[in-house]
Amino acid sequence: MTATRYFIMRHGETVYNLARVLQSNTIHTPLTRLGCDQATRMGEALRAELGPRPQVHVHVSDTGRALQTLALIAEVVELDWFAAQPTADLREIEMGSWCLRSYDAVETEVGSIRLPDHLLRPAPDGEAYPAIVARLSHWLAGPGAQPGDHVVVMHGISSRVLRGMLGGYPIHPELGVAVAPSLVQGSIALIEGGCETVLFGSAQGTEHA
Repeated sequence: MTATRYFIMRHGETVYNLARVLQSNTIHTPLTRLGCDQATRMGEALRAELGPRPQVHVHVSDTGRALQTLALIAEVVELDWFAAQPTADLREIEMGSWCLRSYDAVETEVGSIRLPDHLLRPAPDGEAYPAIVARLSHWLAGPGAQPGDHVVVMHGISSRVLRGMLGGYPIHPELGVAVAPSLVQGSIALIEGGCETVLFGSAQGTEHA
């Protein structure tokens, strides 16, 4: 049986990241020049690991920033962007009415929304962390269950929950779900057999992507 490996990739920096504005899952927030460079470097790292035109399953959050990141990765690795499987299951945590507002404006009203290790407190009308687990479990039981290599382009917090689920990380005492350590934008985590290796990038990421 073919082993299953997950190359979980965090999209590049966006104009909203740069401006410190909470992003929406339904409005396209394009990559900055740095974000484009990060995506290209991820592609180079993935090509070095898998070679050109690898036989992989490609999955991507259906948000604009993830799709744009994948387009740049696909160009370097010679993947078929149109063969990717976009899905809402891989979206970022939904921040409700806080979306499209600056961190400073929201925190002036409600106090700090930042938890230790670059995590975010859910919005009252947003998505709780167990809901992220539910949709990622749906993905893992479907497209993510196929044997072979999976290239997955998604977001900061939701990727940490997926990595937590696949990598055997402990349950966060406040959030009630497994959460992996933060990685910078433009990073690749490889998970195989319940063990995680940071293939490209490093720790100490920003909060919400």
